[in-house]
Amino acid sequence: MRPLIVSCNVSVDGFMAGPDGDLSSLDFIVPDEQEENDLAVRFRDVADTIVVGRQTFLDMNAYWPTADGEMAAWINAATKVVLSTDADFDVSIWPNSVLAAGDGLEQVRQLKETAGGALVVFGGVQTIRSLIAADLVDEYWLKVNPVVLGQGSSMFSDLPNRRPLTLRTTQQFPSGMLDTTYTT
Repeated sequence: MRPLIVSCNVSVDGFMAGPDGDLSSLDFIVPDEQEENDLAVRFRDVADTIVVGRQTFLDMNAYWPTADGEMAAWINAATKVVLSTDADFDVSIWPNSVLAAGDGLEQVRQLKETAGGALVVFGGVQTIRSLIAADLVDEYWLKVNPVVLGQGSSMFSDLPNRRPLTLRTTQQFPSGMLDTTYTT
């Protein structure tokens, strides 16, 4: 079974987006080229597929196809599976993208059963929350940025019960960012 990895930036107080859940305004993220390059190598070693919701696909497509560097190379080469209830949503604007229309949770369950590398989810907030609630997440790769937002959208909001996690790795970068890996 392919593992599902949630990878995202969070603030020290656990928010991955502002109060309205808008991921397009991620000005709290501390840029760290070393961390991004290290993460790209980790992705390349274990994962070959990105899973995103419709809006995150559009947000990523606005940046990554023309970006440079290790992370851009991996993202652009990876298969991008776009979860959408709209069966007519056109994903051909970004090479290596496929539409998974219908019930997103069922699409991810089926995808986990196929052959291949790990699946990586980058967002958005609602997509990640639904995957967590359905017990589909196997690992969390959290980039903890040295900032407290005070309010915002957390991927762990509204969980019905506690979820124990096991810390696998942690690395501190000169920017103050912590890269942590937890397994379920």
